[in-house]
Amino acid sequence: MSTPRRFRPTGWDALEERVVLSAIGLREPLQRPALRSWHQAAAANRPDPSQRFQLLQQQRLLMAQAQQRALLAQQQPRRAFQAPSARLHQTPEVVIDQQYAAFAAEIGAAIATYEQNLELGATQSQPVSLTLFSPYNPGDTVLDVGNLDFPPPTPEAPLTLSAILPDGTAKGFSATGGGGSLLTGVSFLGPGEDVPLFPGTELEARIPFDQAVVADIANQYFNFVNQRTLTLSSDLVTYFNRLPIRLPRLPGPYFTPRPETAIQFFLTSQIAGQEPQILLSQLLAQPLPSSTGDAVDFYNASISTIIENSRQQVRESVRLLFAGKGLGDILPVYPGQT
Repeated sequence: MSTPRRFRPTGWDALEERVVLSAIGLREPLQRPALRSWHQAAAANRPDPSQRFQLLQQQRLLMAQAQQRALLAQQQPRRAFQAPSARLHQTPEVVIDQQYAAFAAEIGAAIATYEQNLELGATQSQPVSLTLFSPYNPGDTVLDVGNLDFPPPTPEAPLTLSAILPDGTAKGFSATGGGGSLLTGVSFLGPGEDVPLFPGTELEARIPFDQAVVADIANQYFNFVNQRTLTLSSDLVTYFNRLPIRLPRLPGPYFTPRPETAIQFFLTSQIAGQEPQILLSQLLAQPLPSSTGDAVDFYNASISTIIENSRQQVRESVRLLFAGKGLGDILPVYPGQT
């Protein structure tokens, strides 16, 4: 009770109230009516025997459930230890495979675009109509066509012409040079004998596909390979930067701060570095084929081999770094560096 009383022989009240100091501070003494009200409220809130029995049953049920859960936890086998990388939603091996698969698919699509334009240049040509302005005699090597609206032919890319005669027959000619209004290096191709041509004769020529288009596509292809390889390196570095686990540290003295960027440094140097055996350097060093057929097939095989070797090297090196190997044990030493 917060207000103990003691006997007083004098006074109107034989019991004297004493104020007791407790750990929570000074308490106000309870008067008799307040004390009586407190006992009445406690008695009113006291559960009856039936409620006490229900509370006891609930407590026993809760204790039994807790014991059952403890027994089940003991019976279940312990989970085997897993490396931090194995507890991730997607392991680094899966992410590396996905990134390299997307990279190989996009590089393959770019090669297919170049191959299509290469085949187009080898098979297609543009027809052009010309008119003869000066007479042609058998054995002449010059044709006057008034004006050339296309690049002049060359010995490497000769121009083929067909002269339509008044009787409807055609005679074939070839020109290997020209400029202004003249076609030079003209030779008769047939059929039959070489015949004279008069001014006004219609000439049909077929201009080969502009090889400058193929050269421009080749330049754009190498630019795409460069940018896509840098994107591959950046995406993998971003993935490892966001991992919620501890990563291998860079090598250095023990008592100096060493950031956990050993894997990121390795990926950047092995994918988009400057060494001759790096992925980007190998892709850019492969010359594009200048003809269709087997040359394109060999080029595709070389590119696929380079990408697959890089993928396997990156996967194995990341595994070794997680296993505690240092960069010095993983990074290859090239002959040019020794």
